[in-house]
Amino acid sequence: MLMSDNYRQMADRSAQLAIACSEPSVAKSLLALGLDYMTLATTLDQPAHQRPQTQQHDPLAGFGD
Repeated sequence: MLMSDNYRQMADRSAQLAIACSEPSVAKSLLALGLDYMTLATTLDQPAHQRPQTQQHDPLAGFGD
């Protein structure tokens, strides 16, 4: 399982790649990815009883209906 520091490092790498990227749509996607990583890191830093409850999503729900 990844720890909050791992997610922070991935957020930093995403931001660095976004800054170096010349394609605006790719840079925007990399920044969004970095924000997601930073959100995960912040969530992991919270005590378990304070973390938001997430619902399990079935990726196959509705597929083939």
